[in-house]
Amino acid sequence: MLDVLDVAVTHDRAPLQLGEIAAAAGVPPSTASRLVGLLVERGFLVQMDRSGYSAGPRLVHLAVRTLDQMHAADRLKAAVESLAEQTGESASAGLLVGDQIVLVARKEPAHSLRAVAHVGDVLNPLTSAMGKAVLAMLPVRRQLEIVRATVGEQAEQALRETREELATARSEGFAVDEESYAVGLRCRATAILDRSGHAVGGISIAGPAARFTRENANACVPALLAEAGRLSLEMRS
Repeated sequence: MLDVLDVAVTHDRAPLQLGEIAAAAGVPPSTASRLVGLLVERGFLVQMDRSGYSAGPRLVHLAVRTLDQMHAADRLKAAVESLAEQTGESASAGLLVGDQIVLVARKEPAHSLRAVAHVGDVLNPLTSAMGKAVLAMLPVRRQLEIVRATVGEQAEQALRETREELATARSEGFAVDEESYAVGLRCRATAILDRSGHAVGGISIAGPAARFTRENANACVPALLAEAGRLSLEMRS
């Protein structure tokens, strides 16, 4: 079962169809079918439309908990701590895990009134600034997969409705949220990029709109972009 799970998630051509998983894991198709079915039932895998199987919510949860305990998370933690200190607002970092954007690091400010989120939260790619920043720096096919995981068959329509906003985010280098993710919350976010220039995650700064005005939010963008640039360079090294 662990071999099947490993192949399904980490294979170079993932996501794979059932027959491909069986061949790559070296198990009979009937065995692969039974094991994959159990993994889907337990939430470790999810079946994608026509593209095969991908990491499920239970596996994402384990990955985030593991990442939180690993030294690999230290740089993301340092980045959000630095941003929170510079801006006085909440800073977050997320990674693209399968078709979901999962918060992996978070730093709250000293203010009692602040944006509330938790490590392990899965972000809506269409309404969160980080989600839009990530989508903006991905090929259209990948955008569609991520949006479909959230809205299902309405993915193409939802993506068309956000096309202009994503184009702006790609052009300007950052995405915005003006109370669409949560009432009273304003956010600015940008993507962390891999060697190919595609998003692997993102970082954001958020705060209550009453205090975190548009002017304050936009003033934080240079620090946000600088931190994302450093993180992206490290991803490529």
